[in-house]
Amino acid sequence: MPNGGIRLSIDLTSAVIAATADLHGTRIPVMLNGRIVMPHGLSVGPSGQLHVGAAAPSEPSADHQFIDDPLELLGAARNQPPLDAVQLLAGQLWHIADQAVRQTGVPVDALTVTIPSAWGPRRRGHLTDAATRASLPAPAMVTAPAALAAYATAGTVPNGSCLLVCQADRHRITLTVLQADPDGYRELATRPISLTHDLDHALAQQLTGTSTKDDDPPPAETTQSAQEHGAVALLESIRQARQLLTTQDRAPVLLPAPRQPAVITRDDVTAAAQPLLDAVDGAVQDILDAADVDRHHLANVIHHEAEAIPGLQERLAAATGHTPTSLIGHSHALADGALSLTTAHHHAQPTAADTQLPRVRLRIRDLTSAILIGGCSLALLLQAVFTADVVTVDYRVIGVRTSLPQLGVAGALAMITAFAVAHLAPTTWLAGTSTPTTPEPATGSLIRRGYLAAAAGGTIAAALYGLATGTAVEYDYQPYLKWTLGSALPLAACAAVIAATAPRIPAPQLPDWLARTRPAVLHTATAGIGIYLMQAALTLTPPVDLTGMPGLIGSAGAALLGIATALTASRSRTIRTVTAPGLAIGYAIVVTSNTSSALIIGYLVALTWWATHLAAHTLRLAYPNVRQTLGRLTGGPTA
Repeated sequence: MPNGGIRLSIDLTSAVIAATADLHGTRIPVMLNGRIVMPHGLSVGPSGQLHVGAAAPSEPSADHQFIDDPLELLGAARNQPPLDAVQLLAGQLWHIADQAVRQTGVPVDALTVTIPSAWGPRRRGHLTDAATRASLPAPAMVTAPAALAAYATAGTVPNGSCLLVCQADRHRITLTVLQADPDGYRELATRPISLTHDLDHALAQQLTGTSTKDDDPPPAETTQSAQEHGAVALLESIRQARQLLTTQDRAPVLLPAPRQPAVITRDDVTAAAQPLLDAVDGAVQDILDAADVDRHHLANVIHHEAEAIPGLQERLAAATGHTPTSLIGHSHALADGALSLTTAHHHAQPTAADTQLPRVRLRIRDLTSAILIGGCSLALLLQAVFTADVVTVDYRVIGVRTSLPQLGVAGALAMITAFAVAHLAPTTWLAGTSTPTTPEPATGSLIRRGYLAAAAGGTIAAALYGLATGTAVEYDYQPYLKWTLGSALPLAACAAVIAATAPRIPAPQLPDWLARTRPAVLHTATAGIGIYLMQAALTLTPPVDLTGMPGLIGSAGAALLGIATALTASRSRTIRTVTAPGLAIGYAIVVTSNTSSALIIGYLVALTWWATHLAAHTLRLAYPNVRQTLGRLTGGPTA
């Protein structure tokens, strides 16, 4: 499971929306608005707020606009403004994912959505855009027939075998022939069973004596909007009545006002279904011909119904010669089946915590970075101590003047030295070899140990720097400790963040991450030399002048410090090319005894920024869906 989150599967193609979450291999039906399934309907308020899972109102509202299903608007040539079908679908997806996150307590790491077979690149692209707007991962899309086949067969169909899938759950009844292959199922042909009315519309026409189609003229006493809402409510009432007929003989149906409620029986449903049953034989033969298969090529027949259609299973058996696998009432069949098909694409990706990188024995040249950076750190510390202006009265020190920012850089470079040593931990042997009783630890464990040791060791070294300075000048150590320790602690915090999160980095990204975490010796050495020269020119009496040009050494040191600051603050080649010469010239011009501290502090800020950016990059690799989590905390999309 990537990063320990859930894989969420959403079925948008059935009569009601169903969602399943997979948490560490455990399938959890997601409760949507407190129910196991949720209606497709959306209600848009006057200010654009969405009410997801709304049932069709009995009467139209002037304040709220009801959308029966945003999926039907998706891909339409034009939508009436201010409707945005992609944004409506984004709100629906966000609401479902939010319910899943609240139920499981972990974010969504992978998303699967069941879609109709007829969808092409346009509507698939719209769905991807909707998921992006909802701060969800890019969805893996599975067609409804393939999801049903995966759920019904549980992967037991041999490769090359064919299946006939009959969907009679929501849209027009559709027949699809699939062929199993190693990657799932390949669609050979799909055909709807062409009827003047589907079963629900046929029952509605039988009960009211009128059609529910939008192109029929509305009665004079009603408006067209009222008729549309009445038709939607009537069809929903018929669906509920058919569901009741699975357990009882009679069921009530609410008719649009001013008509009184009606009652339907199983015989009424059987009579309304007769045109469909009469068309099954011809439709099956047509789909088999279109797929270029015969009845004996079929390994199984699957049919899925929200409510049972009397006689359909028997007709399918007679037309195909196979007893169909019936999925009547399996509300999560498509969500679970789609999840099974995409499992292969969402296997737990190996991370640093369970990966072992190739390692070599530690050599002197491997320590070059740490030695050079540590040398710069000690040189700056000793220069600050030996050039300190100590004021004494009667052999008692009453004041000391030295560069506190320079001490801060010395403490920060002590921490960077620890970073350089920690960088070696996952790729070098310090001593000994692994044995059966002491196996080699994983790379993630080595990274954690290395950077925790760096955080602790660098902090201790910086603290010792401050104490040593106070001891050397025989003065209160507190101001020195504040600068050395204060400059090192932000870097130590970044090392601790890296230690905590780096083991979650995906294994394929480890080499790039390791290359990025290597401290740049050239940048650090340039800064150390620049500060050393600049302070030597400003603090020594008489001033350093090896060239006969007073101030040249200090200006050169300041220029080197400016270059190092630009190289440390950014990884962009363009930004470095522009800023490095500018800072070099600017630093060389403005350097004085009064401005040198500000220039050194600028480098300290750049060094802290480098460590912070490295910790942030590690967090992004370890938790790629932080944006999604933040989106949930700040609220979902609105229409």
